[in-house]
Amino acid sequence: MAKSNVGKKPISEEEYTTNKVLTVFSVCLLGVLVLMILQRLLNYGSTFMIGLIVTRILLAIGIIGVVGGLVMLGMERTGRRNGSRRIICGRNLLIASVVMTVCMSAISYIGIAPIKALYVILPVLAVFYLVYHSYSTEFFVITVDCGAALGMMWLVHRALVSSNFTWMAYAVLIAAAVLTVAQIAVVNSVRGRQGKAKNTGKKAEARFSSNAFLMMTVTPILMTVLTAVVLFAPAHMLVVMGAAAAYLFVTAVYYTVKLM
Repeated sequence: MAKSNVGKKPISEEEYTTNKVLTVFSVCLLGVLVLMILQRLLNYGSTFMIGLIVTRILLAIGIIGVVGGLVMLGMERTGRRNGSRRIICGRNLLIASVVMTVCMSAISYIGIAPIKALYVILPVLAVFYLVYHSYSTEFFVITVDCGAALGMMWLVHRALVSSNFTWMAYAVLIAAAVLTVAQIAVVNSVRGRQGKAKNTGKKAEARFSSNAFLMMTVTPILMTVLTAVVLFAPAHMLVVMGAAAAYLFVTAVYYTVKLM
């Protein structure tokens, strides 16, 4: 049989993005399953040492992955390796390894307490990644604002429940206000350049809708106000968090319709 000379068709940018999103969701799902196993091992005295050993092994793998990611990234930057449209490239390996290292470090030094938070954080990161690649820049910013605000509201509530950490609730509100001011400053700066942002010395034009800058200004202010309501009226926490979630849902519907 004659050998075919037809080369392999290069993967398109759309297919590459789809593969990346699916890979991120798969890795996050695998991470949640690993966390469930670790929690079960660490919850019982008979299996605690096994769980601790597994955690330290995963931590070592994460550190090795960080080193490998840095090396691979350096090779790609110097042209010794082509990382274009590859799932396993220096940047992706580095990000995944850093997340794994941070998670395993928290479990190793704090215990099982961070695991419950990671059950939420990992899927949220996957959703953020999907929004980043599927929607406009402005909706990604809005999503991050709402997600961060919901997390801050929960932190404020937890701080108020514990009388020894009431100061933390005020610190969270101050942090929310600082982040809001910083975002408004960045938005105004980008608006002044008419949507053009500098990237590695070059100007890359970002696509924004007519009301993008207004939405990216109003959203963090609204989320900070809602966080303040949780602090000063904790009895209405569920209502306030529901309002923030409803705001995100409405904007998600709006931007989804715009994609059609």
